[in-house]
Amino acid sequence: MKTFLSSLIIFAFFGINQSVFAQNNLDLKTFVQKLKSTPDAQVLDVRTPKEWSEGKINTAQGINVMDDSFKQQVEKLDKDKPVFVYCKAGSRSAKASKVLKEAGFKYIYNLEGGGYPDLVKEGLK
Repeated sequence: MKTFLSSLIIFAFFGINQSVFAQNNLDLKTFVQKLKSTPDAQVLDVRTPKEWSEGKINTAQGINVMDDSFKQQVEKLDKDKPVFVYCKAGSRSAKASKVLKEAGFKYIYNLEGGGYPDLVKEGLK
């Protein structure tokens, strides 16, 4: 019984610790629902400036993940507020989410497989 309780305490500690720095990969519908229901959300568009000129979510901050200064630029964001990351097809936002996690951001929501055009179709502007 003592071993079971010790194991449970260790599991609970590590489970809580990992959830504090959580990166969640979300499908399009879940991403949009979560974003709409999060009042203090930071939205991060990690596409290129050329892609931003074709359109982006109004509330999104554009920081090109391919830019050498990406890490320095995201340090200006609030690490305690949820950040929603998107790109065109999902690979750059996954890369950016990893950088955010390593930088100590607590709540990271990465749009898997979708992208800017899909967000617009879902009503985000």
